[in-house]
Amino acid sequence: MVYQIEMAIISKILLRWYAKNGRILPWRVNPKDAEAGQNPDPYKIWISEIMLQQTNVTTVIPYFKRFIKKWDCIDKLRYADEGDILAFWAGLGYYARGRNLLKCAKELSEKFDGKIPNDKKSLLELPGIGEYTASAIRSIAFGEREVVIDANIERVVCRLFKIEKPVNQSKKDIKKYASKLFPELHSGDFAQALMDFANAVCKPKKPNCNHCPISPSCLSLKLGVVENIPAKPVKKEKPIRRGFVFFIKIQPNSFLLERRPSEGILGGLLGFPTTEWEVIKNKPTLPFNANWTFTKRLVTHQFSHFKLELEIVLGEKRNSKFDSSKYLAVEQQNFDLMSLPTLMRKVYIKAIKL
Repeated sequence: MVYQIEMAIISKILLRWYAKNGRILPWRVNPKDAEAGQNPDPYKIWISEIMLQQTNVTTVIPYFKRFIKKWDCIDKLRYADEGDILAFWAGLGYYARGRNLLKCAKELSEKFDGKIPNDKKSLLELPGIGEYTASAIRSIAFGEREVVIDANIERVVCRLFKIEKPVNQSKKDIKKYASKLFPELHSGDFAQALMDFANAVCKPKKPNCNHCPISPSCLSLKLGVVENIPAKPVKKEKPIRRGFVFFIKIQPNSFLLERRPSEGILGGLLGFPTTEWEVIKNKPTLPFNANWTFTKRLVTHQFSHFKLELEIVLGEKRNSKFDSSKYLAVEQQNFDLMSLPTLMRKVYIKAIKL
């Protein structure tokens, strides 16, 4: 009974902290507005949660604002062109999220009359929505009692209850303790309170324990081990893949891009032509007859499971004869660099100086 009372007190303290210190975010209804009767928009919550997968809040905010301005409802999004979605997504990474948004919007229109369902089972059957995202939507958008756990919440729970093993070995314990913390009411506010608290106070490095409102209940703080919890797993060295990327100039002031295959990494996006990405960098097959220069200049990029090294190969062609079904000629003066994914932006920035 005492344990349950303490859990309830911690929840109330964090909700009060959130009411005063919560971040103002474009998809969020703050506690004051909620008290005045304003409800969260499930569409905005869904879009934000998809964008926030693998991407931090600061990066997401400008993308979210532009996205909502262009596609402000499911009925508009369902008719969007996949190429437009992917071009918009350039720089956010994990492009399957963009493709799944479009697929999901179509299913929502066909099966749910253009509305986001509250039912957990229905949410989990939609493209791009897993356990965490379904819980977050139900909790934040609909006020349902769900235990929402992201990486930030995992850190807070591990420290509060002194769960010492790495997070990937402690999922069951984290879920068990988090379930005790989440209140029956205001579950969505509490999830957002934990996220903001983790961002502002219980930070990964140098947590602000002196200004922590729940520090008297923190077992890790009592034992002086806050910064060691949760334990960090041993990082595996990422394998390196190598290849060549072709920056092809068409005189006088254009260059060539291609649309990557729809399946695979950077699927469906515009970029510079490349060879296959291999462990051993084999001699490349050149795209066509041109004046080619192997520059020995490398562009490096980190993907989630490997590192990539591409050598820039410059090509110059004095006429405009090329396979227009495969390549797109772009005038340099009218080129929008932000239309490319991050890897290809790096290629452009380095190649343009050669």
